[in-house]
Amino acid sequence: MSSLQVKGHIFNIQSYSIHDGPGIRSTVFVKGCPLNCLWCQNPESKKTQPELMFYAQKCVRCGTCAKVCPVQAVHYEIGEHPVTDRSACSACSVCVTACPSEAREIVGKTVTVLEVLEEVKKDKLFMDGSGGGMTISGGEPLMQPEFTANLFAAAQEEGIHTAIETCNFASRDVVKQVYEHVDLAICDIKHMDSAIHKKLTGVPNEQILDNICYIRNELGKPMMIRTPVVPGYNGDLENIERTALYIRDHLGTDVIYGLLPYHRLGESKSGNLELTDYELHVTPPDDSYMLQCVEAVEKYGVKAQIGG
Repeated sequence: MSSLQVKGHIFNIQSYSIHDGPGIRSTVFVKGCPLNCLWCQNPESKKTQPELMFYAQKCVRCGTCAKVCPVQAVHYEIGEHPVTDRSACSACSVCVTACPSEAREIVGKTVTVLEVLEEVKKDKLFMDGSGGGMTISGGEPLMQPEFTANLFAAAQEEGIHTAIETCNFASRDVVKQVYEHVDLAICDIKHMDSAIHKKLTGVPNEQILDNICYIRNELGKPMMIRTPVVPGYNGDLENIERTALYIRDHLGTDVIYGLLPYHRLGESKSGNLELTDYELHVTPPDDSYMLQCVEAVEKYGVKAQIGG
């Protein structure tokens, strides 16, 4: 099989992105993630397979979806919003096509490297003029190493700068395979305490930190570290300072530390997926606190910025 015909699972290609690396970028969002962060901002990325999104505010409660569902996964009572049995739903899109108010959407599709590359190349003029490029995000790009590695290689052949946004929870072999064609590593450190990291994300952090050091010190990749600042979970100054110390002592002070203020987009998306286990209700940090975090980092000689 040609490398351009390798297939992957994505849920979005975002053009003109300015938050996923330098310059204007096209960001490819892949599906599938090995972590289960309590504050996940893209819950539609957790599973590899396509999923149904339901927008209750658009629903006119006509019951069409229940009538057309070929597996009878949708239950409807007159005057109420339809309820979908997610365990039975096959994401076939029959209800999506039939819905008169566009209240239903399938998120996720299978694409080839070539299909994505052709879409990304449409923005190359803007990338070249701004020092931008293509970023693969997620979900977790390392969950689809063959697709990710081949897409990066194809982009570089077209003269497109490549960046990856990743938690780096993967085997060393996967890291080697994917990072061969990565120009910039944008790496998340959710929490410095491994036990707390596991409680917050479902996995410990030793492998993540080991891979980050390998990518920076052995592979020599330019790097940015990021932490989502979630008050009450990992946004305390102690954790922020411990991360700054880690950057200074293990990665170097030329590595920028991006502090990402928590926002509530993941809450609404979880509602659209009709998830019942999303119970995080956090007040996003204000500007004053984010500036405190920046000051806490920079006193260790590490450059910090708000946002990624």
